[in-house]
Amino acid sequence: MYPGNPTKKHITPKVTKTLCFKSELDGKKTSPVQVSPAVNIEETPAQYLIVIAVPGLHREDFSLEIVEGILSISATKEKESYTPNDRWEYDYSDWTRTFSLPDDSDVVLSHAKYWNGELIIRIPRGNTDENKAKAIVYVY
Repeated sequence: MYPGNPTKKHITPKVTKTLCFKSELDGKKTSPVQVSPAVNIEETPAQYLIVIAVPGLHREDFSLEIVEGILSISATKEKESYTPNDRWEYDYSDWTRTFSLPDDSDVVLSHAKYWNGELIIRIPRGNTDENKAKAIVYVY
């Protein structure tokens, strides 16, 4: 029990999303399943922080590569079998995202960690070279 007085306030949702059974999607061009995961990007004086919400994956499912200042992030996981009675709002089993990195990013010292359903990528700042190196980032 929650301590305190109950409220009779009615909460109206701001956005309503349609949730369909897979059998209802047959013949439709659009799907309510999100193709790529949501991303938060934070910039501090010391680093760039990219956080991607990808629940249900393992660190071995990710591939990260930086080539000429372009960060490519992808994940591939064996898809589960769907039945017509299943409802899915997200499916992050196969996706790719790319980001253009600023000139001061130090791609050689970049690192990534998968923790609590989030892929956390840290890219230090401070590279003054115009040379955009190639780096493969390993997920820990």
